[in-house]
Amino acid sequence: MAGAIGGLISSVVGSAVSSVVGSMLSSMISNFGGGNIAGAIVNAFMGSLGNALNSVIDNSPLPQFLKDAAKDVIANVIGNNQQATTPEAQDAVDDNFADQIMEMAQGMANEAAGEADKGEAKNWLIALANAMSKIQGEFLEAAMINLDKMDGLDATDKKEAGDFMQQQGEYQANIKMFGMMSEASSTTLKTIGEALSSLARKQ
Repeated sequence: MAGAIGGLISSVVGSAVSSVVGSMLSSMISNFGGGNIAGAIVNAFMGSLGNALNSVIDNSPLPQFLKDAAKDVIANVIGNNQQATTPEAQDAVDDNFADQIMEMAQGMANEAAGEADKGEAKNWLIALANAMSKIQGEFLEAAMINLDKMDGLDATDKKEAGDFMQQQGEYQANIKMFGMMSEASSTTLKTIGEALSSLARKQ
């Protein structure tokens, strides 16, 4: 993962997603269901991203009334992107992946802040869009790997049935996460983009 978000963030994203598709996730999917785990991961990520962006805003030279307005926008974006899940699934994700998700979100916010320091709001939004698209790509790539492994297994064979079910569960969760992240990203970028334009007019 090279390019706009840089090597540090790409390594964080890679390590986070590889953990997500590991054995721990398989166990969590079995316990709580792929849809619930996918929703919980997106919720955790969006919450962490909101906190990270708020920190960037707090440290910016903007007047306080603009900081408050920007943080209100972020709060609305996060609230509108909450995904359906169960409290148990959310707790499991928060307990097992909170640090990795927080690192990923903070890295994205830091990259965006670097663009904001240049005084170019459009670049700030582009950096955020690039980072979010990379994460979507990681989930899609992980799903394709699951699909390839499923093709090499015989679901009717007793020895391979367990592995097939594991890959199937991970595939379904990764596809759900891809779709949820895609929808959340679209809404987030649209809302923040409109807010940036509005705030720029107020300065």
